[in-house]
Amino acid sequence: MTSTADILRGLPYFSDLSDDLLDRVCDLSEQIDISEGNVIIHEGTDSEEMYVVVDGELVVTKQSGGREVELGRIAPGDVVGEIALLDEAPRTATVSALRATRAIRVPVAAFEELLGDPRVVRRMFRTVTSRLRGIEETLRHEERMAALGKMAAQLMHELNNPAAAVTRTAQELAHLQDELAAETRALAGSPAEIRPRNDRGAIKSALERGDVEASVAEWLTELGITDAWELAPALIEDGWTRDELVDAVSSADEDHRPHLARWLGLSAATEQVVGELAIGARRISELVRVVKEYSFLDRAPIQEIDPIAGINDTLVLLKHKLTDVEVTTDFAEDLHRVEAAGRDLNQVWTNLIDNASDAMGGEGALAITARNVGDEVVVAVTDTGHGIPKDRVDRIFDPFFTTKEPGKGTGLGLHTVHNIVSRTGGTIQVDTSPSGTTFEVRLPAVT
Repeated sequence: MTSTADILRGLPYFSDLSDDLLDRVCDLSEQIDISEGNVIIHEGTDSEEMYVVVDGELVVTKQSGGREVELGRIAPGDVVGEIALLDEAPRTATVSALRATRAIRVPVAAFEELLGDPRVVRRMFRTVTSRLRGIEETLRHEERMAALGKMAAQLMHELNNPAAAVTRTAQELAHLQDELAAETRALAGSPAEIRPRNDRGAIKSALERGDVEASVAEWLTELGITDAWELAPALIEDGWTRDELVDAVSSADEDHRPHLARWLGLSAATEQVVGELAIGARRISELVRVVKEYSFLDRAPIQEIDPIAGINDTLVLLKHKLTDVEVTTDFAEDLHRVEAAGRDLNQVWTNLIDNASDAMGGEGALAITARNVGDEVVVAVTDTGHGIPKDRVDRIFDPFFTTKEPGKGTGLGLHTVHNIVSRTGGTIQVDTSPSGTTFEVRLPAVT
């Protein structure tokens, strides 16, 4: 078997290193064979070594959005695992053998020997920089797709309710129209006079309403109307009382009075159903508007933005994650506008609110405030989670750093938030304790 020193000397990464340095590195390192599919680095574990691929191929993957995403492949002559060693942090990805592979395992002691040569350091940082750019772009794309998928799923869920209601109500309306037409035909030739409702007011108290409803239903039953208890609520909602109904049908002869009473009940029910259709249609239109506003479709990239509108739209789209969260908002009535890319700014609110929900386990209290402070707009997002460990607060905006369990976060959310806020000319700060966390975003105001 070719010696480790000879292998490293044949690789551009190590070819010009001194024999003394190579000997020290080789004394600490070892050659290993990795079977296809075997994992040599697990996401989230401590960093103890890097690997140099001699023959074969490794694949780098990461859990994102509930699925495994391929970030890149490591070919012969390349190294992997050095990023976490440099960062002295847990592994941010998983590395496994795409096929049978031979590699050199370089432990942390040998890695530190290599860092003593400036040439290795420069090469390592060039490799790390290039790899991080590629990984970041891949994960950003995956996050965008995952966010789009979540939004689409939430939108479908939110649209399904009013759409189903509209469908049911339309069927009910068709039935009511048929019944109404039948009663209209039954009244043909009748001398009955259908009088307007005048200025009857709706019944206020629930107790009074129940008494009047029962009285009207009993009267309709006495007239021989079989669906009396279905029509009575509609008549009460429309403002009728028993005495007014008795007076209204008095102009008809005795045989036509049941038909006239039922015609009035069906008319009231039809009016209510039409109102329910309008409510469902408005809800669908509102959801479509929210998505359009949130995504800033057909809008200029940079423009004057109302932060409140973006926050409210975000809360609508994240409603499914906030079902058991008590959400309160307190926005200044005269809040200034800010100049920004609307879609990017909404991504800031989405990440902060989504993170807050995760920090509370989907339960707790979320408070969002917005104020004018000098020439800035200050938005604060506060949760009642367990806070961020003190030893991690300084790193939360670093790329690939996450306090979530492996596979539940890419470590790019807050990094993206920080970048967007910075591009807008603003700042973001965090204040955390065991009783909760507040993210404060300051943006230059347009005054």
